[in-house]
Amino acid sequence: MKIKFSIIVLLCLFTSSLLFSQSNLKDSLRHEVIYKYSYQENDKDTTSLKTEDMILKISKDFSYYVSLNSMRIREMSEAFEKTKKMPTNLNSISRAKIHHTILKNYVKNEMTFSNMFGMNYFSYSKKIDSFKWVLNDEKKDIIGYSCQKATTSFAGRDYTAWYAVDIPISDGPYKFNGLPGLIFLIYDTKKQYSFEIISIKNTNAFFDTKDPIYSNIVTSYDEYKTIENKFIKKPSSMMNTSGIQLPKELLDKADRRAKEKLKYENNPLELNEDDK
Repeated sequence: MKIKFSIIVLLCLFTSSLLFSQSNLKDSLRHEVIYKYSYQENDKDTTSLKTEDMILKISKDFSYYVSLNSMRIREMSEAFEKTKKMPTNLNSISRAKIHHTILKNYVKNEMTFSNMFGMNYFSYSKKIDSFKWVLNDEKKDIIGYSCQKATTSFAGRDYTAWYAVDIPISDGPYKFNGLPGLIFLIYDTKKQYSFEIISIKNTNAFFDTKDPIYSNIVTSYDEYKTIENKFIKKPSSMMNTSGIQLPKELLDKADRRAKEKLKYENNPLELNEDDK
């Protein structure tokens, strides 16, 4: 689906704000890294592989990880707020398939995970995940950088990672971190999930982690998991919570599709509760 969703965001959701929010971080960036995220939704069906480009924005004190399409819509929204003119390149962006964002606060050693359920975003904060890495002397070149191998386990999966010691940033895509260099490539041993660097650029652009379209309803981890499970099983229960009343036929259809998705999409990135 192309940008019809973005037009709704720009014209409707932008004018409304939620009642809850979280503190935001802002600073000049150092790097912008784009990863190709590949994920297999069904454990047995290799044709269920999907991809989404993700961007990791890195400053001195924090990093921010989000879908590239979501970031482009956000940038358009910010431009719209300043100029009150609709962007001319709406058709160049597709709707994001991945809605979660991850903010790693290096100073506080705190991670804030946010995701969309229904019409609202919900978030929780916890300590940044600690990984037990096993370093390996094996090396290979990735987009012109010499990268070194490491392995770890996380949330029920075993991973192989390749990191660049020439970029001494202990971070990477998703929740991964803790190596003596930026992670360029990481994949699980079943090759069902992978994050592969597409590009990296130096930048000093100013960045504010506050989303101009959505605010987050701040929850505890346990509250977040309750909301997530409720939405997965019965999406209609979360779709009339923002003041926009949707027709019953649409809500019933969402519930039917949710049951179908639950049967087929049986291969989540995190297989257990290591995240807690």
